[in-house]
Amino acid sequence: MSPRAAPGIATVVVAVAVAVADVSAVNSVLPELRRDLGADASDLQWVVSGYMLTYGLAMIVTGRIGDARGRRPTFLTGVVVFTVASVLAAVAPGPGVLVVARLLQGFGAGFLNPQAMALVRELVPEGPRRSAVFALYTAVVSAALAVGPLLGGLLGSVGWRWVFWVNVPLGALVLLAGLRVLPRAVPTGARVLPDVPGVALLWAGLSLLLVPLFELSDLPAGVVVAGLLSAVVALAAFVVRERRTAARGGAPVVDLALFRDRSYTCGVLLNTTFQAGLTGVVYVLTLYLRSGLGLDPVVAGAAQLPVALGALLVAPFAARLARPRRGELTGVILLIVGSAAAWAAVEVLPDAGTTIVWALAVPLLVVGVGSNLVSALNLGVTNARIPAEEAGSANAVRQTTARIGSAVGTATVGALLAAALAPAGLGTAARADWDRAMSAGMALSVAFLAASLVPVLIDLVATRREVRAARS
Repeated sequence: MSPRAAPGIATVVVAVAVAVADVSAVNSVLPELRRDLGADASDLQWVVSGYMLTYGLAMIVTGRIGDARGRRPTFLTGVVVFTVASVLAAVAPGPGVLVVARLLQGFGAGFLNPQAMALVRELVPEGPRRSAVFALYTAVVSAALAVGPLLGGLLGSVGWRWVFWVNVPLGALVLLAGLRVLPRAVPTGARVLPDVPGVALLWAGLSLLLVPLFELSDLPAGVVVAGLLSAVVALAAFVVRERRTAARGGAPVVDLALFRDRSYTCGVLLNTTFQAGLTGVVYVLTLYLRSGLGLDPVVAGAAQLPVALGALLVAPFAARLARPRRGELTGVILLIVGSAAAWAAVEVLPDAGTTIVWALAVPLLVVGVGSNLVSALNLGVTNARIPAEEAGSANAVRQTTARIGSAVGTATVGALLAAALAPAGLGTAARADWDRAMSAGMALSVAFLAASLVPVLIDLVATRREVRAARS
């Protein structure tokens, strides 16, 4: 391992962790955004879910850009975009500017993840050490989502704008460190955008799918249905376009042949539903503890710290389990049990205060263990039978669907919360309204996690049958 490996890995991990923490950090200051900027429920939905939408959309193409122009400059471009967008968010005079800044932030964050994995591979030679680094990377990224509400609470106690200002010095440090320690890979010279019409169709399809979900509580049912049907048409056109591009020997945005592999398809589906459920749980609990129970932002954020602790505890051995598919199944079960126990704890404790924080500690520790088991094992299981030359593209699709899953989770859970709190709204809803909204949001989040059992069990049972057939 080169002398620059350790600082290079630290640079990459810090950048991605900050981007992931920003998914949930803003949850802790939503009441302040509503109060100070006059943001309504739709604005807040865009602030939270819009970030994840552009995060996922950017990752569709930034992996290819990194291949063509070099991982280091592509990574640093993302850092610059994210940092500049953070300045815009910090000085936003109203909700419209803040939403635009969050969309730009997400787009910058989408440059980071595809390059991070490739840069780690360049910095650390293949072997046990690389596996250990990837395990650490997965644990830190998993923990960042859970630490986000605490960081948001701490910074929000000073002022909500500091949730965004803090990214500026961190971004500057990552940029300076990256210029010094990240490897200067030679770009391949490949086409930056393999299929521009395909990219446009995929972006349009995903946007048409998610935007009606963001506005679900405000749009007429007919408009929502029309948007979702338009999404189906656009995504179907994308599939046709990609097949034709591949048949002509072109470079498709997504190699649809990847989905012929059962483990890959099941792994992508698992990653999508798991992220939707986990992000939903973090979102619901943060909003309920802050707005429903009126807890201090720091206390509300600290309540979710056990998720991060659980992820870090299991990190040293999660990726080395001898039976990874069973490990995935165990992780999903722990996620369901932990989330359901957290839901029950909130239901049975009538009083606010530190009591609820301690009651949530063990359930959320279980959630953290389960989340890192799934995250650490999913990459290996999903890519197990994918050719090495396709691994980069395969992982880009996997990471993109994870962010889209997060966007779907917060959008649908957010719409459900808004409907349950109507007509009072976030700011004036009574405690009983919040109790009902929390129950509805947690039920949907746990349902997403339960849906994760389907792809895990399909792959596990089919793999067992293949092993038995090979032995006979």
